[in-house]
Amino acid sequence: MTYRIYLGGSFDPIHHAHLQMAMAAFRRLSLLGLPATISLLPTAGNPFKPPPTPAMHRMNMIEHAITPLIASGIMIGIDDSELARTPPIYTIDTVRLLQKKYPNDVLIFVIGGDSLHTLPTWHSHEKLINAVKLWAFGRIGTADKIDASLMARCTTDLSQFLAENGRIFLDSSPIAAMSSSQIRTLIAKQNWQQATDLVNDEVLAYILTNKLYQTG
Repeated sequence: MTYRIYLGGSFDPIHHAHLQMAMAAFRRLSLLGLPATISLLPTAGNPFKPPPTPAMHRMNMIEHAITPLIASGIMIGIDDSELARTPPIYTIDTVRLLQKKYPNDVLIFVIGGDSLHTLPTWHSHEKLINAVKLWAFGRIGTADKIDASLMARCTTDLSQFLAENGRIFLDSSPIAAMSSSQIRTLIAKQNWQQATDLVNDEVLAYILTNKLYQTG
């Protein structure tokens, strides 16, 4: 049995915090001696936001970002299954497909604190909580902002999370505060130094070579 960690997002562009979250979960499981893999799951786009950068570029940036991790022996890759499907694409449908593909494995979806707070608005969120293990990072200390029924499912006990279905693990590991929109703004303003602090050097080089996020 393998613990399969998934982190979804537009990755437009992928940045250090994305990898920090995925790696934090991977390391916690590895310390317990549990076999684990990481898959980054780029989305086709958010219907409430402008269209993302073409999938080819986002996939290439992800590959640049994870290459050093692969070289160090980390089992990390890309799952592009959502890119091939017709929107709207719901996480619960992705989970069902993965369950059929990996019936003997444990699926863990990593989410940030903002996603945890909005989880009750997700399509079939109750079914999602019961179908997959959710591992949440970010501003998780503000319990008053989390729906009460959702909070009842949360735990900071990793053993309980792994043993019981329908639990959400609250991980207090420090994750750098950054966002893809912040990076796009820095690049548009040609603030290369600050952008360098937020993304992999190879990712930034790819952005500059392909003139992504630049205006004028």
